[in-house]
Amino acid sequence: MSEWNYTKCAKPFESIEAAEAFMERKDFAGHILKRDNGYAAVCPTYPDGFYPDAVLVKSRDNAKGELAAAKNLLTLSPTSDCC
Repeated sequence: MSEWNYTKCAKPFESIEAAEAFMERKDFAGHILKRDNGYAAVCPTYPDGFYPDAVLVKSRDNAKGELAAAKNLLTLSPTSDCC
């Protein structure tokens, strides 16, 4: 995983508002997922499909731009700087 630890990378909530408030208060970038049993806030590097029941409902960047940076890393080809 990235520099995030488990407690910061995936945290359950009962509502979207509670997840948003937590992420804003901590200045965390990431996504809010709707799950079968509520909601979860996850880090920017959350791999699609990790939670089979999850549906992305919102994404949020932070002051450091970590969500944008994670998206840029995912779009780079591993051989783009090669040869």
